[in-house]
Amino acid sequence: MNSPKHRIQTQTHILNLIQEKTMNPIKRMMCLAVLLTASTLQAADTTPINPNQAPIIQGQGGTGITINDIRNFQIDQNTIIREDGVVVSAARGQGGTGFKVRYRIGDDVNPSITNGTIDEIDLINTHKGPVTSLDPFRIFNVDAQITANTFFDDNLTFADINIGDELKLSGFVDANSSLLVSRVEADDDPLTEWKLSGYVSGLTATEFNIQNQVVVIGGVVPNDCDTGLTNGEFVEIEATPDAMFMAGSPLTTVTKIECKPEGIVTLPGDVIPVALEGLVDFEDIEMNNLFTIAGQQINVSGTTVYINGEVDDIVVGAKVEVEGLMNTTTSIIDALKVKFKEVRFKFEEPVLPADVSPGQSIQLYGRTILSTPQLRDEDGIMGSGLGVETQVEVRGYADSDGNLYATRVRERGNPDATDVSADGQITAINDPLIEVFGITVDTSTSVFFDINNMPITATDFFNQIAVGTEVEVENAVVNEMTNVISGGIIRIDEDDDFTFIGTTEAGTTEGLGVGTITGAADLIFADSFD
Repeated sequence: MNSPKHRIQTQTHILNLIQEKTMNPIKRMMCLAVLLTASTLQAADTTPINPNQAPIIQGQGGTGITINDIRNFQIDQNTIIREDGVVVSAARGQGGTGFKVRYRIGDDVNPSITNGTIDEIDLINTHKGPVTSLDPFRIFNVDAQITANTFFDDNLTFADINIGDELKLSGFVDANSSLLVSRVEADDDPLTEWKLSGYVSGLTATEFNIQNQVVVIGGVVPNDCDTGLTNGEFVEIEATPDAMFMAGSPLTTVTKIECKPEGIVTLPGDVIPVALEGLVDFEDIEMNNLFTIAGQQINVSGTTVYINGEVDDIVVGAKVEVEGLMNTTTSIIDALKVKFKEVRFKFEEPVLPADVSPGQSIQLYGRTILSTPQLRDEDGIMGSGLGVETQVEVRGYADSDGNLYATRVRERGNPDATDVSADGQITAINDPLIEVFGITVDTSTSVFFDINNMPITATDFFNQIAVGTEVEVENAVVNEMTNVISGGIIRIDEDDDFTFIGTTEAGTTEGLGVGTITGAADLIFADSFD
């Protein structure tokens, strides 16, 4: 197996520059200094204190770790830091960016679990192994979604990756065992251990599947599986690297199978603050006001606040972070806030057969919306295409580069250009025009409502919005030649600047969470969701 780092020839290039006879002497000295500095830093940053330990993970600034942008936690001499269960020496810098983490905060945790001292934190590589496809991107024979929000370690880029490369990926696994990737890392040396995570399906006495990857059990006895290995169980699999492995190969070198709870669990008898990030795998909002992440029940109520979306955006496959209180006896979380990790959208309009590229994308209002491994396509529109023009609703999210991704596509009846919608974030304003994710809306004849659902004038509306404000455009008309929306009802979504004021439950001695290490601490919003 290869490593993409072996194809990065920066130091060789600098040496060649130094040897050029025509190079200005001052430039030659500068290049030499860069080369020496790079060599020194590499030796300092990549050598573990114990060569048998996993690589040292760097925290932000050497004093703490920031999770999901707003959770700014301190680290002290008692903090235990692990990577895949193996203790590492320290957290320094920002080397852990993008890692999915499981963490425990001590008794100084605040009610919104945004401050406190980390007792222990585990940085999780969900997959370590070979790339078998670039389009679609797959590690082993498992689909993995990379977006502009994915962090590439050590200046690695997607263009550096080839089929056969070994990578370490971190991220969140959905109910179908596809991966939404938050971090991509390549080691300098070949991996000595492969790892695969996901939900068991197609179980027989000798093998099972993790999505499209066949796993041969061999003589391995699964660990920590209370009633034995069963379909639907979340497992972590370790294997010896196989030089002959390729697309379609079964994984035959398994050394360990371990059942792992994906949610938050701890000792019973308390109510504690928690923050759980993950992909929705079940929802029953309409009847029972609940949904689940990795099988863990989350209750919502009329006081739950939704950020970067709305309650209707809680669909299977949506990535959210829940902040709330967990009954440690039942493991049920009562959600105070639900933050959609990507800004959500919902579009509905007539769609022509030519607007669908099965398995790839769909176009609404002239915007291309990409398919994802997390897609729900119950009417088969993305899978098989359309035979005739049809009213179609697409829900999904935008990444940091403005690319649109679908998480649900469904038929909404006969085509009707006089009853269309575009809900999402405002990306441009030029009164009376606004753009919602690049879709032009002419508000000249629209009716407006504020965040309290009270009618307001056009002047009030434009005074209350800015780029980034989320709006709902409903019951509008679209010009199918220009893709311009006009008229209809426009509502400003609820204000996202919300801080929960409360007190830690009596007897609380900790806070627990699952999330993603992000960039430098944002002290402005340290009290709660921004």
